[in-house]
Amino acid sequence: MRNMRAVRLRAYGPPEQLSVEEVPEPRLERPTDVRVAVRAAGVNPIDWKIRAGGQRGAIRLKLPWTLGLDVSGVVTEVGPGVRRFSVGDEVYGCPDHRRPGSYAEQCVVAEANLAKKPRTVSHVEAASLPLVGLTAWQCLLPRLARRPGQRVLVQAGSGGVGTFAIQLAKHHGAWVATTCSKRNHALVRSLGADLAIDYHEQRWEEAAGDVDVVLEAVGERERALRHVGRGARVASIVSGLPERTERYGPNLGLVVTALGVAGFWLRGRLRGVDAVTVVKRNDPGQLEAIAGLVEAGAIRPVVDRVYPLAEAAEAHRYGQTGRSRGKIVLET
Repeated sequence: MRNMRAVRLRAYGPPEQLSVEEVPEPRLERPTDVRVAVRAAGVNPIDWKIRAGGQRGAIRLKLPWTLGLDVSGVVTEVGPGVRRFSVGDEVYGCPDHRRPGSYAEQCVVAEANLAKKPRTVSHVEAASLPLVGLTAWQCLLPRLARRPGQRVLVQAGSGGVGTFAIQLAKHHGAWVATTCSKRNHALVRSLGADLAIDYHEQRWEEAAGDVDVVLEAVGERERALRHVGRGARVASIVSGLPERTERYGPNLGLVVTALGVAGFWLRGRLRGVDAVTVVKRNDPGQLEAIAGLVEAGAIRPVVDRVYPLAEAAEAHRYGQTGRSRGKIVLET
């Protein structure tokens, strides 16, 4: 068996716990597995939350571990049950967090978690898309696909999910307001936002007025519920749990998470609001549809900084400043 480079997390803690090591190449474990030569890996907030150990109550890793939930690369091997891909195909998608991820030269991903890479963009750009694209899609499309002309509020519009969500909502005919700092107003307007709200100076509920859909991304779920009318949708990508969940243990953490999700849904139900907590699920059909929108020019990837694999720790440090616009990507 040959070796490869991978960024390994040996102990929970600060970015310094990430280091590049030589490890054995991954093997296919299931008939529907696909081995991918990683060209680029997206960096997401969940990565540094996991690295710091704050999510141990919900996500339990067997250290040492390789992070990475976004990948773009080239297929190098397929299992006997794979039907959609062949060796040499360029693919993108989301590795499962229960298996070693994409901060490596190669990773193994289930066929159902991949789609053909958009042909019109680079691997770096493609790696910025899967997790945020699926998240935004699952927040917005249940409403926008059925009801055109909605008024949508996207919180944190200059972030990874936000930059994608603005474009997706505009593509579906929505009027879009978004919150971000003033320095990012030009960016969000270039993506199609009709109203950019500086959250330091204005309250979104006063600036945007009545909205039909809120993509809640900053931990203000109850505020969103209070300021939307009956029939609205509040889709939160924040679990409502404290940042540090390790005290719950792996099983109780999942129970606490489920109770928080159910409680939010129930409070919304009592107000006549569709209140949902969106945890990205893999969907190859949605990945294919996202690729089609990118190729058609309806969605453009927004990449802030690109780091070599060996500088994963620095990528995490930058991401944790909260100043990144769009996505951070590692390139192998």
